[in-house]
Amino acid sequence: MKPRIAVVLVIAYGAGLATGLSHFLDPLSAVLILVLGLAGLRAWPVLRLACAAALLGLAAGMIARADDQASCASRWPPRRLRVTVRALDPAFGAGIGRGRPEAGCRGAVRVRWRDADTVAAGDRIRVEGRWVGPDDAGRGSGVLVVAAARRVGTVAGTGDRLRTAAARAVRRLYGVRSGLVGALVLNLRGDIDPDVRDRFAQSGLVHILTISGFHVGLIAAWLVLLARLAGARRPRALALGALGAGAYVAWLGWPAPATRAAALATLLALSYGRQRHVQANAMLAVSCLVVMLVDPHSVVALGPWLSAAALWGAARFTRWSDRAVGSGYWVRTLFASIGATLATAPFTAAMLGAVAPIGIVMNFAAIPLAAVAIPGVLAGLVAAPLWTGLSAALAAGSGLALHSLELTARLGSAVPGGHAIADPGLGTALPWAAALGAIVWALGRRNTGREALRRVSLVLASASWVVLLARDLPATDAAPGLTLHFLDVGQGDAAVIRTPGGHWLLIDAGPVTGGADAGRRIVAPFLARHGVGRLSAVIVSHAHADHVGGAAAVLDRIPADVAVEPGELYADPVYYRFLDAVAADGVPWRVGRSGDRFALDGVSFTFLHPDTTWTEWHADLNEDSIVLRVEYGAFSVLFAGDAGLHAEARMAGHVGPVDLLKVGHHGSRGATGDAWLDELRPRVAVVSVGARNRYGHPSAEALRRLSRHGVDVWRTDREGTVTVVSDGHRMTVRGRRGATTYSVE
Repeated sequence: MKPRIAVVLVIAYGAGLATGLSHFLDPLSAVLILVLGLAGLRAWPVLRLACAAALLGLAAGMIARADDQASCASRWPPRRLRVTVRALDPAFGAGIGRGRPEAGCRGAVRVRWRDADTVAAGDRIRVEGRWVGPDDAGRGSGVLVVAAARRVGTVAGTGDRLRTAAARAVRRLYGVRSGLVGALVLNLRGDIDPDVRDRFAQSGLVHILTISGFHVGLIAAWLVLLARLAGARRPRALALGALGAGAYVAWLGWPAPATRAAALATLLALSYGRQRHVQANAMLAVSCLVVMLVDPHSVVALGPWLSAAALWGAARFTRWSDRAVGSGYWVRTLFASIGATLATAPFTAAMLGAVAPIGIVMNFAAIPLAAVAIPGVLAGLVAAPLWTGLSAALAAGSGLALHSLELTARLGSAVPGGHAIADPGLGTALPWAAALGAIVWALGRRNTGREALRRVSLVLASASWVVLLARDLPATDAAPGLTLHFLDVGQGDAAVIRTPGGHWLLIDAGPVTGGADAGRRIVAPFLARHGVGRLSAVIVSHAHADHVGGAAAVLDRIPADVAVEPGELYADPVYYRFLDAVAADGVPWRVGRSGDRFALDGVSFTFLHPDTTWTEWHADLNEDSIVLRVEYGAFSVLFAGDAGLHAEARMAGHVGPVDLLKVGHHGSRGATGDAWLDELRPRVAVVSVGARNRYGHPSAEALRRLSRHGVDVWRTDREGTVTVVSDGHRMTVRGRRGATTYSVE
């Protein structure tokens, strides 16, 4: 019973802490509920203890929230800054590191250095740049983009000098692989190649790239092994491993997942030293409590809970396999990998929209390789200032293991169906949570192997029926030709184009409203599901938040060759965030003007609007939208942005017939006039609109005009994502109602 009480109390403390940080209930309402609970739950002492723990967590969360509001990341507005920053991480060229501003505010911020910047940890740097503030991604998402930097002194301590020396040794010993090595052992992720990071994520091995319990456990295990080989008794060896792990984590700056692992190693050593029976779940819960005490914000971060869930899953599944199957290395590795993957899947699905079941298999190769590479790298760094030849030899050996690790990740990422990407959210997490619950039920503590097999067969049979009965499977781009996807992003616009040669373009990226970013939640996952590694262009019709809102989140995840927009300045933080993302990611920026054109794979793109010579330029941002005509063979489509009747009149006689119209301004009554439809004569119109919107879109007037002209209307609020495929002679439109094929002129 006691281990369960420990777990309950830690969960209650965490819930109170998250509430105090205002991620759940209003804190004052929560105080009233918990006080009433303490007063009324006399018959249930465990629940009274849980209420008390939640109150303590609530108080800690409110204190942390007040402290956070005094931090630079919270107080700085998005604007240009001149500030002196103490570098916490070394940097050699472009990349992201941490810095502590000397600006009358607290806390560290992320800093994006330029190619020309060389910074040692502890350096005081006079920085000129722009602060891109935290957005809906949450705390810590802001970044100071450096435009100019000048060293003005140093306050480097011993730890700073060691980090800088280690980073320089990594660059000297590992060259092009230094970014990977920095992520593996130094908690530096700014220099890692995005392609390498994506391959590790798609192969289920991203946990190896982030300093976590896995790394700390490896270091502690090697120290214990070396101590045992030297003749130390088990308690003393465990104490040495815990001490070494704690020192390593302190040197890194106490990242939350590694802190949990160091706490767990310490608790394990204390338990064996005092000859106490080890209660795995209670010990894991207490280690999570230590993390929340060290960093209250970790309660709403993904990393610590992924680490804890993976450890719980691995321990839970191996306990069953040891009893029912066997305790051999391969059996334990298989069940530990299955348990860790299933236990973390609901978290990664909900927060990232990605799960990689292929990691169950890839871990068989990756874990032994990492177990050799990480200690080899650390040993080489320790030897670097003492014995150059030894450090070079260790680097060569660990470099071979690292290369093999990269090849393993590349192989795993290329396996068809090895990873699944969907829209992040509760709906994506529920199937994985159900799968975890079903497998835990099948592997009950008293179940034999035969009984577990029977239950697993029942689960698989049930899942197969669900798959067979599922409807509305997403359309693929297997058909040759031009493909357009009008994404269901709610009250906003977002469309994706795939050319016959496999180039991808994005036109608008959906809204940012009420804390929901359509770019991060819908557009980027859609592109990832379709294997889009790079966009040929991001075209933003205009600067309103329902069109440009998600663009920054997309650019943070997927690079682009060029960003095109009208270039009409608009005082909105959402628009400025897009410009900051373009600058921070080094994306070339262009203005779109009437008469501009380009072609890709036989598809022509012509800008029909805006025209700065127009007398109404600057009068209305909607009317200055980019209007784009796309043509492939005999097929043509017009993207009207939010252009209304005035812009339509301006373009009269210069557009000509089209087969498909993306209706302007979400079907507003002030757009899609009769004269416009007389000229365009579209067969199909797509309206991108939210199911619930305060504007009344699409308007009855616009729908009547479309009906009078015999246009078949497809709406994203009813059809979901609307997909159009054309071979240049016909077009097929798909949505929830099914598919319809039209001939084109």
